[in-house]
Amino acid sequence: MPQAVQGPPYPEPQAESLARLFSDLACIPSPPGAERGVADFIVAALRGMGLEPEEDAAATATGGQAGNLYCLVPGTDRGGPHIVLSGHMDTVVPTDSIEPVLEEGVFRNARPTILGADDKSALAALLHATEILRSSGMAYPAYELLFTVSEETALTGIKQFNPARLRSGAGAVFDSSGPVGGVVLAAPTQTTVRAWFQGRAAHAGVEPEKGCNAILAAATAVSRMELGRLDEETTANVGLIQGGTARNIVAEQCFIECECRSHNEDKLARAVASMLDAIQYGATQVGADVRVASGPEYRCYRLSERGGVVRLACRALRDVGLKPELKVAGGGADSNILNAWGIPTVNLSTGMLDMHTPEERIALNDLILLTRVIMALVGRSSEITLRTRKAGKGA
Repeated sequence: MPQAVQGPPYPEPQAESLARLFSDLACIPSPPGAERGVADFIVAALRGMGLEPEEDAAATATGGQAGNLYCLVPGTDRGGPHIVLSGHMDTVVPTDSIEPVLEEGVFRNARPTILGADDKSALAALLHATEILRSSGMAYPAYELLFTVSEETALTGIKQFNPARLRSGAGAVFDSSGPVGGVVLAAPTQTTVRAWFQGRAAHAGVEPEKGCNAILAAATAVSRMELGRLDEETTANVGLIQGGTARNIVAEQCFIECECRSHNEDKLARAVASMLDAIQYGATQVGADVRVASGPEYRCYRLSERGGVVRLACRALRDVGLKPELKVAGGGADSNILNAWGIPTVNLSTGMLDMHTPEERIALNDLILLTRVIMALVGRSSEITLRTRKAGKGA
């Protein structure tokens, strides 16, 4: 593991404590809407450090068990806070229990489902870094912590948070896969398209000609769609289809849910329009009615390599001996929302690999390195002076 070569000489992370912290968090089930256990764990940990975390009312809006957690970590000076550091409490829905095991320095799940390193790796490193800073007796600037719910469902949780609560001039979200050192400069807009096809039920064997098959209408629509990677900036997908009641009944209803993503708004608009045309075509060909709803889930952003928060992240990475890798993401994260709020925010890699799959894993050394990066970010955060509270793309 690279050794620190610059920056404040904060104490080294404790491997055993960090491993236990990650394992404890990973063991707590937290699919979207069911983050209560993780929220309680974080609140208890922060209160044990003498901090005062706050929970918002996002649970009411999302129909979940817990809200977003906010915590101001006072610095040893009177300034700040300068940066908000964020990770999300939910995971994609596991298909089995989570039993993290550490073998040859790498965490994996003993069961055939996700490990939950997305995003428990960020939670563990943020908590451990805060614990070290609080107990070190060394100087550091104030900073803010934001732990969100329902990130995996199109960033639903953070959308309920009041941006006026944040005082920082920059942000860092820890929610990108790959080795520690990755810095996401850009992420796409995502638009969701939903269609409800309405046909007419009939007995499939006795009088099928009296029916109108909604599943056939949906299938015809999907067959007309251009899906997958449309170009270097744009993707399209059908991710959900539901319909019918029995094999011997002509299906009266069918629902599909699709998405388009792009870093280019014009390309995105064309992709969505093509998808909507295909849906109307499918309904017309079969004689079904269709109701459609579409809209953006979050907007794209693109940060300048010369922007303050990018330079800050790169300096912090170099402080711990890493060469920054500037990246463009294909998926969204809470950084999309923070940037839209006018808080320039990078999304940093946590070391997690193959997230959302049973092969998901993370090395303990990466968790240690991530913790060091967080402390370096905090230590340098007073270098940030920019603040643009305009809705739109990050600076």
